[in-house]
Amino acid sequence: MLKSRKFKRKAVCLGLTATLIAGFAVTFVVPTAANICRELNMAGISLSLDKFSSNNKDSIINSSVSQPAETATESAVSASPEASAETTAEPAKEEKKKKAPKNNGQPKRVDKGLVTDMSVKAISTASDYVHVRRKPNTHSKIVGRLYKGCSADVLKTKNGWAKIRSGNVTGYIKKSYLAIGKDAKKMIGKYGQKYVRVKTTVVTLNVRKKADIKSKIITQIPIEENYDVLKSTDHWYKIEIDGDTKGYVRKEYVTLHVRFKHAKSMAEIKAERRRKRAAKRAERQRLAALAASRASRSTGTTSHSSSSSSRSSRSSRTTTRRSYSTRRSSSSSSSSSSSSSRSSSSSSNSSASGSTGSDIASYAQKFVGNPYRWGGTSLTGGADCSGFTMRIYAQYGYSLPHSSGSQAGCGRSVSLSNVQPGDLIFYKHGGSIGHVAMYIGGGRVVHAKGRQYGITTDSMYYNQPACARRIVG
Repeated sequence: MLKSRKFKRKAVCLGLTATLIAGFAVTFVVPTAANICRELNMAGISLSLDKFSSNNKDSIINSSVSQPAETATESAVSASPEASAETTAEPAKEEKKKKAPKNNGQPKRVDKGLVTDMSVKAISTASDYVHVRRKPNTHSKIVGRLYKGCSADVLKTKNGWAKIRSGNVTGYIKKSYLAIGKDAKKMIGKYGQKYVRVKTTVVTLNVRKKADIKSKIITQIPIEENYDVLKSTDHWYKIEIDGDTKGYVRKEYVTLHVRFKHAKSMAEIKAERRRKRAAKRAERQRLAALAASRASRSTGTTSHSSSSSSRSSRSSRTTTRRSYSTRRSSSSSSSSSSSSSRSSSSSSNSSASGSTGSDIASYAQKFVGNPYRWGGTSLTGGADCSGFTMRIYAQYGYSLPHSSGSQAGCGRSVSLSNVQPGDLIFYKHGGSIGHVAMYIGGGRVVHAKGRQYGITTDSMYYNQPACARRIVG
């Protein structure tokens, strides 16, 4: 009986020992695909997982012991291509966690209307202009002029002189005429003209009447054009599209820039003087040609009238026996006089249109560079958009009203795809015509654009055109 009990105890001990040994062996079994997924019918995937698990058994064991599993959905949501690339390139950075910014429930606004070229090194403080000289002394040759508010790069300074580069001019001026560095940056707002360009990722940008996303769209503007900034708010810029059209654009769709005037070389100053003289001379010649044309038409009309009167006098001396014939002759004379009048009118129109649209467009370009003046009609002293086109056509014998909206009813309509030099291109401001320009060919127009630009040339699509009218032909 005692032996039986001892045998049972040994058997129990042996059983417990075997169990512990078996458990210990199982604990150190290397994980395999079969052990992990237990899917006997997934042979191909199991082989791939076997290879993966054999290469990464330490990480598998450690992660299964020390880290809770992350769901696939959370991983997919939180991962990004940039984060994945960074993790692959620098695994050590995975351990660095970025702290979330405190926003107090308010999303931080990022002004994406970035200023790309607001840096300036020096600005002229001269009362009008200062001479730029070839060498650093007052007896040296003058190579240009640096006007008040113009910007310049300072190349070096020595003995009270600064060597500068501005525009096409390089030379020396007294350092006392310059604001440099921080002093210059303080003057950016005073002398620099801020402007915006539509980002290249935007095809066309809406311009609104007010600084409100729900405000009326007055027009659309394309990329590759500059628009002066008149005002800035938190999210909007008020811009000038032309002399008559102004509106608001969102900051995140544009980049902000600044431009300054630069020094002018003496050659440029002389060329500008020649250009202005040539413009005045061209206007005098055009007006003389117009006067001669009108005088010629007047002489022709007088000659026709005299001839008609002579024929009528001879006809009145006929005998009474031919009174019936006389009446017929008188009727014929009257008809002839009426025909002559119509011919004279036709001659007048023909003379007015004797020059082609290309001639008129070429003439209009002679005044590029002259000033803009609201309400003005002078090609040399200043004109607004409709005053400019009105005066150009007036000097070829055509009478147009001084209003872009009224000019849009003159001539005949042509499609924007079939415009020719001399045609008038109209742009809307809100729902009505607000600006006019003249097509000069090559997809460009000449117009009195605004106070910052004067009379200048632009792409026909600097703003979305509304319609076109042909005055000549």
